[in-house]
Amino acid sequence: MEIVPVEQALGMVLCHDLTQIIPNEFKGVAFKKGHIIKEEDIPRLLDIGKKSIYVWEMKEEYSMKMMLQKE
Repeated sequence: MEIVPVEQALGMVLCHDLTQIIPNEFKGVAFKKGHIIKEEDIPRLLDIGKKSIYVWEMKEEYSMKMMLQKE
């Protein structure tokens, strides 16, 4: 497990759920454990106050294989 800046987390896998809270509207999981970070996730992560996140340390080839399987 390692902590990385959100902007550098593309293709990496989250180690834990990330919760989003919008008072009087929503409280729940914004991203689930095991989610592979995509470019379109970056603005939402920053909006919920995440500047750095914990991701699994993986070899690049394994990370790409997981991403292709999820598509």
